[in-house]
Parts: sequence; C-alpha cells; structure tokens
Amino acid sequence: MQSTVTRAASLLLFCLPWLPAAGQEVPRFDLQATCRAAPALTPQDRNPYEGCLRDEVAAEGQLRAIWSGASASARRECVQETQIGGPPSYVDVLTCLQMRSR
Repeated sequence: MQSTVTRAASLLLFCLPWLPAAGQEVPRFDLQATCRAAPALTPQDRNPYEGCLRDEVAAEGQLRAIWSGASASARRECVQETQIGGPPSYVDVLTCLQMRSR
C-alpha cells in the first residue's frame, strides 16, 4: 500500500509542471447569462442578445491572443473588476487589459 501511494505522489509531483497554473488560462464566462442582460444600444438594435454574443465571442478570441503577455496581477485585477455589478464580460476584461498595457 505504501509503495502505491508513494508512486502516485511521485507521479503527481512529476506532472505538476505541465498542469496549467491558476490564472494562466482565460476565464470561462457564461455568455448566455451575460448577453441576456444586454440592453439595446440604439433604437435600431432589435436583437441586442445576438450583437452581444458576437462581441463577446470576438473579444474572447482577442483575449486569448494577448492573455499570456499580460501580467498575472493585471489579469487577476481585470477579471475581478468585470465581475462587479453584473455578469462578467470578455469585452470588459479585454478593454481593461488593453488600457493597462498602454
């Protein structure tokens, strides 16, 4: 029994460097919840939900491209900020990171 536990612990320690560290991956947001709350931005905007989904999916893609280049503290702070006052948004996280990189 001891050797099985020791081998399992050794294997876990060996594999740890390949596991993604917390905060190094783009967070996962519920876009449906985010976009259900989306208001119409103009009187002509008949379907704010669809527009929101398009914007959020595009922002998530852009966020994935810049995520690893942002500092861990900026990523953490931007994700925390976007969750204040409503559903989180990739657009908000992306904007926050872009503003911090200037």
